[in-house]
Amino acid sequence: MMKLVVSTLTNQFFLMFLAIATGLLIGKIKIKSFSLGVSGGIFTGIVIGYIVTNWAHGVTEGGTGFSDAKRILSTGVVAQAFFTFFLLLFLVSIGMKVGGSIGTIFKRYGMKFVVIGAVIPVISMATACVLYGTVLSSKPSVTPYETIGMFAGAMTSTPGYGTALDASGGLDYGRIYDEAPEKEKNAMLLKIDPSGALTAENTANLNEEQTAAYKEAVSSAISLGYTVAFPIGVLVIVVMISILPKVFGIDLEKEKERYRLELNAIGDSGKKAKEQPLNFMVIALVAVIGIAVGNITIPLGSFGSFSLGAAGGVLLAALILSYMGQIGPVNFRMDSKALGLMYQMGLVFFMAVVGLRYGYDVVTSLMGSGLALAVAAIFVEGIAVLVSFFIGHKVFKLNWLILSGAIAGGCTSAPGLGAAISSTGSEEPTAGYGAAQPFAILANVLLATVFFSIML
Repeated sequence: MMKLVVSTLTNQFFLMFLAIATGLLIGKIKIKSFSLGVSGGIFTGIVIGYIVTNWAHGVTEGGTGFSDAKRILSTGVVAQAFFTFFLLLFLVSIGMKVGGSIGTIFKRYGMKFVVIGAVIPVISMATACVLYGTVLSSKPSVTPYETIGMFAGAMTSTPGYGTALDASGGLDYGRIYDEAPEKEKNAMLLKIDPSGALTAENTANLNEEQTAAYKEAVSSAISLGYTVAFPIGVLVIVVMISILPKVFGIDLEKEKERYRLELNAIGDSGKKAKEQPLNFMVIALVAVIGIAVGNITIPLGSFGSFSLGAAGGVLLAALILSYMGQIGPVNFRMDSKALGLMYQMGLVFFMAVVGLRYGYDVVTSLMGSGLALAVAAIFVEGIAVLVSFFIGHKVFKLNWLILSGAIAGGCTSAPGLGAAISSTGSEEPTAGYGAAQPFAILANVLLATVFFSIML
């Protein structure tokens, strides 16, 4: 009987639906005019994910549910494939739904998206450097490597994380060690040999084996910072996107009316195409094209390389192809209500999966040695979001519907886009997200490369 109970309570599908059901229930709770909406699934997912993973850590070999516990600890509460699939489903459907109006939006807002997309990573990196120089460097467990990982995690930027790992692998650690003061040499040696047997006094230079060991330690440090900060970054953008209009008194109904008037004044610049019923073959084709585009790597010389990744490529392909309407016999415009149901399903599942996969990391980082990095991640993203909000809202006079999506795009955060759609009750934030995200990805890649030149 107990085996049956454990098997049910650790079943990936059971946990996803449980997180969704409880999350949507919590999302309906209103405090004045504020509610979490579909974002509630992240928070219930975090609680469930932590409980399940914590249980798995306590199961010993031979105990009831050991195989389930082993699977959870090795692949996560739910598999990474669910994370990717529901994210792509959400992005391809929402991109195709709003792509028809993307031309009109660009005509109205132009290069402002580029600024929003680039300014968030720049402010975040500046904040991370300042925090390391003033606070984090005083903590023995935090080095520039944990800091760059924390930056990438706070930006929820996998390309930034990958670039940081790649750039760190190309550093000359032998030279860095030779030029370092004694205190930093001892810190480097402690990462190579935690026993403390190696000291600056008995180690004049790093040999090949020690250099390799230090490279591995650096990769682990970057990964630690990213792992701690990523779920914090998700939570920060979701909460801020939801509360900013309330804090600054933005009337959503007036914003929607103003937005409609603005676009009507410009006129529709999209190509005309009659909507067809939902066609999964065409949706799959768009996803295939998007994934292929996302895998294209553009070399940036000494700065490494740049790619949109599967998520960025799929969203870009969906927006462009939907904007074009029909190409030959293929019609990329589909029934808006059907696409709306698709993106809502993808979003609801994606939010729950994010919470389930990262719940344990969120709680343990706030309770353990990662607390400093977790708190730093709040400031790194929070300050950048506030600055971009004031630039977009006060300087550019951007409508909140489009600005909320651009801010989420600047943070390369699909959950942030989900929160923007949910809190505004409109799909229009998607256009801002799609326009700002590529520039944010590029900025993250460049900054992750430049970081080591600044900090080492």
